Amino acid sequence: MDAIKIGWLGAALDGPDGGYDRIHRMAFDEATEQGVLNRPYEFVLHPENGLPQGSAKNAIDGFKYLVDEGCIAVAGAYSSDNAMVVGPYANELQVPLVSWCGTERYSGPYCFRLGNGDCGGDPALIVGWLKKHGYTRVAVLSEVSPNGEEYFRYFRMECRRRGITVAAVETVSQTPADLAQNLDSLRAVGADALVYMGYGVLAASGLLREALDKLAWDPPRIMTTAFMFYLMGFDKFEGWVGIDQLCPDNRLAKGFHEHYVARYGADPPMWPNAIPVLAFDTARVIVEATFRAPVLTGWGMKEGFEQIRFMPSATGGPQTHIAGSPYDHQLFKGDWLLYGRIRNGKLEFEGLFEPWE
Repeated sequence: MDAIKIGWLGAALDGPDGGYDRIHRMAFDEATEQGVLNRPYEFVLHPENGLPQGSAKNAIDGFKYLVDEGCIAVAGAYSSDNAMVVGPYANELQVPLVSWCGTERYSGPYCFRLGNGDCGGDPALIVGWLKKHGYTRVAVLSEVSPNGEEYFRYFRMECRRRGITVAAVETVSQTPADLAQNLDSLRAVGADALVYMGYGVLAASGLLREALDKLAWDPPRIMTTAFMFYLMGFDKFEGWVGIDQLCPDNRLAKGFHEHYVARYGADPPMWPNAIPVLAFDTARVIVEATFRAPVLTGWGMKEGFEQIRFMPSATGGPQTHIAGSPYDHQLFKGDWLLYGRIRNGKLEFEGLFEPWE
């Protein structure tokens, strides 16, 4: 029996036999052991080398390569920059693409999203946290990037809806000339809290941490799912609250960790963090689409994704589930976004979103 081929566009972050490749294989192997997957599988890995450091062409060419290799579904183009340029080719070539992007610019019949955040949802949660803690006058560090500008558009709307004043905005690139000066201008307005709206390079690189230290400024502060770049080092995010997807009360997340350690004798990459759990769910969702597909082709897999309902999720809070439909390709449902905090160099659970009406 021929193996089904699944493509990973830059998704095996540490290469064949690395931690993320092991996560994907664990999901497929467990499905085989349980009888959910009844035929062999083959993974085809291809580096993305996409935006912002690489090029859009690299990401597009990588997707086309995986399709030419016979992959009936592809996971990758995880960032919004790359998802919005690769998505049209998924629609054209009729092979489903599962992305972690947060942008609303990624859409179409073959575009499916397991969001590692949401450009509209993150701001709603941020404003909820600000209101809960009584921070009604905020300063905003707004980053010039596709995600940054989309975040800020939604953030202003949520602030207007819930009576929060934006006291000052500093707009910066992902490589600002003097970030400390930008932050000093924000500090000068005496706001209640600092909000960072951006993709996360400033935080992941350590520039944001260095600038705050230079100013000896320690305000209440919160950021988008850029927060999950904490996998680059918790020290760079000390004192920040952010939108996260790892919940200690999610029994599937606990089970994932236990199964991984039992199978491989070590923790998942950079544990604890949300990304290994999201990688596991990505592989599980592809398995479920394979099970439900009326025929093992690109369009068959599309229908398979659209027929998933109330699939338990290891990502997010305990009530998160995964579902699709012909006109709904945002697959996470429920409390899939939540709050985390870095304190004393460790990740802490800050809580779930609380209804405000």
